[in-house]
Amino acid sequence: MANPRAGFLALVIASAVCAAPAAAAFTAAAGKIDITPDLKTETTYLAGFGASGRPAKGVHDPLYARAVVVSDGRKTAAIVAVDCIGLFRQDVLAMRRAVGWNDADHYVFVSATHDHSGPDTLGLWGRFPGVSGVNARYRKRVIAAVAKLVLDLSHRMRPAQLSYARRDLDARGLCRDSRDPVVIDPELDAVQFLARSGGAPIGTIVRWSCHPETSWRDNDELTADYPGQLCARVESRTGGACLFQSGVIGGLLTPDSDHDHGPLKGYAEGRRIGQAVADAALSALRGAARVREPKVGFESALVRLPIENSRYILFMRSLVFGHKLQEPDGSPLAAWKTFWLPLRHLIFFPLPASQRPWVETEVSRLDVGPVRFLGIPGELFPELAIGGYDGRYRFGHPLVDANNPNPPRLAEAPKGPYLRQQVKAKLGILVGLANDELGYIVPPYDFQADADRSMTPQPPGDHYEETNSLGPSAAPILLKALSRLARQ
Repeated sequence: MANPRAGFLALVIASAVCAAPAAAAFTAAAGKIDITPDLKTETTYLAGFGASGRPAKGVHDPLYARAVVVSDGRKTAAIVAVDCIGLFRQDVLAMRRAVGWNDADHYVFVSATHDHSGPDTLGLWGRFPGVSGVNARYRKRVIAAVAKLVLDLSHRMRPAQLSYARRDLDARGLCRDSRDPVVIDPELDAVQFLARSGGAPIGTIVRWSCHPETSWRDNDELTADYPGQLCARVESRTGGACLFQSGVIGGLLTPDSDHDHGPLKGYAEGRRIGQAVADAALSALRGAARVREPKVGFESALVRLPIENSRYILFMRSLVFGHKLQEPDGSPLAAWKTFWLPLRHLIFFPLPASQRPWVETEVSRLDVGPVRFLGIPGELFPELAIGGYDGRYRFGHPLVDANNPNPPRLAEAPKGPYLRQQVKAKLGILVGLANDELGYIVPPYDFQADADRSMTPQPPGDHYEETNSLGPSAAPILLKALSRLARQ
């Protein structure tokens, strides 16, 4: 015989559960942490421009690591942006280990703003060419700071909702393309996380495509360039935190300003461009639809790429600093070969393709409701992402300069659908320098420098990007892997 008291108790518990208000499944938190080098204790060389670094002599504005942490109650992801020239895969893995999320339900998605007046984080801009400018103490501090920020935010999450918007921004006066064909990515993406109650902004993500180099090679002070001004503007207008993501900037997309202007004008240009893009992003978000219960999902895949660039082989120790190198068959490259192969390459030039090492990198996707972030481990040429060989994205400039002594062979350019068109989401965001930095991802049809011959002499015209790339095979391999993630 059933126990009537047990039945009554079960009925009371069930009634209480039904009467309790449902907890919001989606939560979010956002914030930032100062990572400005201490110039008194941390020797700092500024990254970007040339083969050696510039000793930092002051701080114009602070550098930050910024993050948004989101969860749907089942999956949790941290979206991180760091004010620096780039982060290698080993840096990102160290950040993930420091956070300590070791299960399949957590993910850390890290990108660099590609700041050209931040510290050398890639080992390419030291006192002399070929000498690393990375300060080991500073590197450890940045890794620890990112982990602390993510963990702190994960304990401060609150019920939230999502708002998102996309608009095409007229590039004139903001960004230009310094290499033919002129293809300027016009897409400005904005994602905002708002409190479930009251709708106050928690954090905003802005993605746009242009090199952060309004401060040029004559600058000797640390600055976050226009992304810092952009984030400061959004934070002052919304009260929440702001995070900037770099888009597809290869090819080379650079600020539409006079670079020969001196540091003071560079700071002013950074403020002008950053605030203009920030205002456009906030304008796009006004009245945007809100998603109350976005689901969180993610996937990453390892990709192996051959190192074809003769210069990269000669300076292989720089690659070892940030990556695990492999034999062509996928087995780990023996440590002694990182010394022997460059020497073999130099003495019996060039190194045969069968002996060249490969590098392992990561492609990734992160879904937050209808928004899909696609992580690209380098600087993708915009035409590989959006097309534009027909001139639709030239913004008043000639598609190909009539005086170009070595114009691109557009008849050989790849046909669509291009990567951006393949993203299966209401808002697809292509994020460059994500979870790694492999340099420029150059279209094979326009890869005209001789990788076997140390890229020298460079072909006539603008072909600098080849010298800072893995080689012509990287683009098709990466695009195939990215396409699979984009289409899911």
